[in-house]
Amino acid sequence: MWAAETVLVCALTLLQRGAASFPPIELVETRPAYVSTNADGYVPLGGARIYLITTSPSFTRARRAIYRCGELNAIRKIASVLVHEEWHVQHGSDEAGAYTAQLSTLVFLDAGPGNPIYYEVTRSLQAAIRRSRE
Repeated sequence: MWAAETVLVCALTLLQRGAASFPPIELVETRPAYVSTNADGYVPLGGARIYLITTSPSFTRARRAIYRCGELNAIRKIASVLVHEEWHVQHGSDEAGAYTAQLSTLVFLDAGPGNPIYYEVTRSLQAAIRRSRE
């Protein structure tokens, strides 16, 4: 099994960015109760640090890959989550903007329409929009 730090490096490499270009990133195993059970990462309200959940399905798949960085779709998802959470640090709690940044990143990573991850994130965006209207 690959170390969580290795998976993070894979995601950063795929984005063609270094860790220093992001707000501080912390790898955590436990998801706080206030974070969605489907979340791969989070930024506490008003926070300036990105937390990636190393027990999420995407992270677990990436860690169990036979080859380093071998689970490309899992790495793409983690990379897009980094951008999503970075958006929150820079712009606040608006989910529509964060999901738009995440979807744009997936297109950049050749995981646009037609890729299951793209549709998964699109469904999450739609659910966030519905929640904000309620």
